Amino acid sequence: MRWVMIEKLKEYRFILVPLALGIILPSIAVPWVTIRLLGQYPFTPIDIIVSVISKAAGNVSQNQYDLLNLLAVYPDSYFALIFSMIIYIGSITMMGLSIAMKNISKFILIAGILAMSAGILWIYMIESFKINFVQTAVSAGGIIGEEWKGQENIIASSIIIMGLGHYIVILAGVVAILAYLWR
Repeated sequence: MRWVMIEKLKEYRFILVPLALGIILPSIAVPWVTIRLLGQYPFTPIDIIVSVISKAAGNVSQNQYDLLNLLAVYPDSYFALIFSMIIYIGSITMMGLSIAMKNISKFILIAGILAMSAGILWIYMIESFKINFVQTAVSAGGIIGEEWKGQENIIASSIIIMGLGHYIVILAGVVAILAYLWR
């Protein structure tokens, strides 16, 4: 019974590549992280990419919270963010190439691996950012005061909140890999 159902699903495998692209594209506008400190500041890949381009062009951001400036003091988090965005764009490009080739090629496998890697690297970046933030707070004598001493992890988790965007990208990666495996 289960094998019959899997075989039935394989008849619709041609839908998986456009589905993967359809899943990953909305993640461009979905917040991947939100910083809640003196307000709420969500960051989408569009915000991050515009920030990277403007920083590369020498323009100074006027935003109160520029994610790149926040992460600049934590090199591992900063480079994980940059690399995550690069492979995220690469995964979208590979999915587009796979559709343009009009067959399920190795491009979709590469796209799936890149998408999953971008999402996982993003999780690493956020956790690294939180750890570095807490270490800085502890070494500076705490975030708020003595009554919060030892609770910096809780405060960091309430300030730095993961969004849904990277989970959507991981899902698109899984769908892309399934499209390759069911070819």
